[in-house]
Amino acid sequence: MAVELNYVAICRNNQIFILDGLSTDEYQTGRKLHEDIVDYGRTIGRLNHCSHFKIKSKTALVAYLKAMETECKAGVLMPALHFECHGDEDKGLWLAGSGEFIPWPELASLIAPLNAASRNNLSVMLATCHGYKLAKGVNVKTPCPFHFMIAPNEEISAGLIYDSVLPFYKEVISTGELNTALGHLDSKFKRFIAGEWFYTMVASFFTNNYGAKARASMVEEMVDNEVRNAGYHNRQLVRASRARAKKHLANPQNFYNDLCRSFFHGQIQVPYEEMKKFVDYHKSIR
Repeated sequence: MAVELNYVAICRNNQIFILDGLSTDEYQTGRKLHEDIVDYGRTIGRLNHCSHFKIKSKTALVAYLKAMETECKAGVLMPALHFECHGDEDKGLWLAGSGEFIPWPELASLIAPLNAASRNNLSVMLATCHGYKLAKGVNVKTPCPFHFMIAPNEEISAGLIYDSVLPFYKEVISTGELNTALGHLDSKFKRFIAGEWFYTMVASFFTNNYGAKARASMVEEMVDNEVRNAGYHNRQLVRASRARAKKHLANPQNFYNDLCRSFFHGQIQVPYEEMKKFVDYHKSIR
């Protein structure tokens, strides 16, 4: 009998923030979207569910994100960030007010504290060309910057974005059914669920690469990191660090649990026993 890995992605949001980086001489789709979401919310009794901020610079964006982070830490906010901006495949998110580009990896690092503070309940919608590049900032060795992300993976017109996004948000607000809401989006929009990606990568690694050679490479990487953090280098430090790394990696459960806790901000979504059964099954049928 086939063994499946069961991961259920549950993301709770209680406020949509439209972060509007468009220029003043463009059609104000961010403001229009905010007005339409608020009007729809009134008809179904959902008030104060959406806010709109005009983002004129990276400094202003950081300030807004820090304020949200404080509310997340207080336990009152689980945000959905909607970026209404232009984007460049290579340069990143563009803020028209200041002419600044925020590289996609940097944007991931800016929003990651909100995901940590909201206990992995941050969702991100990028209504911007090439916004799917934000997923490149996700790494199994570092905390996930969001629970899930939805964005176009290519150039897309403002009209097509708006026609997709408004019915998407209406569905989410009224029913909470994300899978149904995704059906309203144009096919150029792609979703990226960080947890699904993480467990796919980890399962593949344990199935194919957790051998002596791979562990030896990881030992040296861990030693290099410890030496770098210590700020000095000597034989005693390296020897002790290497011994600790070898002992840690000799137990795959310790390694797995540490990866999970790091990525999911202290949580383990899928127990090691389930991962081991899944990996052992796929090793047996290779």
